Amino acid sequence: MSERLEAFTLFSSSKGNSALFRYQNECILIDAGVSARALDASLHMLGASLREVKAVFVTHEHSDHIKGLEMIARHFRIPIYAPYLCCRFIRAKYPSTAGLLRVLDGPVEAGPFLLRPFPTPHDAEDSVCYRVEAGNAAVGYATDIGHLTADIGRCVLGCDAVVLESNHDIDMLKNGGYPLPLKKRILGEYGHLSNRTCATALPRLVESGVRRVVLAHLSPENNRPALAYSESRGALAAKSISVAGESVSADVSLAVASPCEPVRIL
Repeated sequence: MSERLEAFTLFSSSKGNSALFRYQNECILIDAGVSARALDASLHMLGASLREVKAVFVTHEHSDHIKGLEMIARHFRIPIYAPYLCCRFIRAKYPSTAGLLRVLDGPVEAGPFLLRPFPTPHDAEDSVCYRVEAGNAAVGYATDIGHLTADIGRCVLGCDAVVLESNHDIDMLKNGGYPLPLKKRILGEYGHLSNRTCATALPRLVESGVRRVVLAHLSPENNRPALAYSESRGALAAKSISVAGESVSADVSLAVASPCEPVRIL
């Protein structure tokens, strides 16, 4: 039995996303953007399984966040929480989810977990980020965000750990092979957070008490883990904030989520 809140990114990229939260032998997921088989295999690496998951909380309806829901609903009958418009989209796309969908319109208790949803600026029907609380710990989970808002601040400030989008390097995106309309969408106010914008947010997070940050939802075409890490580390160093591994008494631990392997959040 886990006596403290544990959290892991399981999958994190523009190809698929999911994260596990575990406390007192109870498990929940945020998003299920890969196949049920892949999710179950990843959970087994952490000594868990889909049969132990009590609920899935969805951030929004894009396929890299929901593509596993049909098989999860059909074979595991796990309740799925999402905002109203997102529920409507999921029900239409995956009829097997109909009896399992729960409309999310405020904080929700799921076993020992309290999840607080906050709206996010993204080009989706109904997009949210989550603050997950259990025991005396809190984790903020915010990806797929075009720009930083006060609501996102309320989600992540003061948490023990935060997962924050660091989707693209601006120069790589601008000079890459994506069509111009797609580049504009990603760079827009309802697109994705760049390494630069993510990095500028980190000093305030640390000042609020955050002690671990995981950079997430990196684009495989328009980013590199080393670039994302370097930009965030540089923003912290500019404020004289030390990173674990570089100081005996570090202020914060910084990691980059893997596209397909578990990475500890907390």
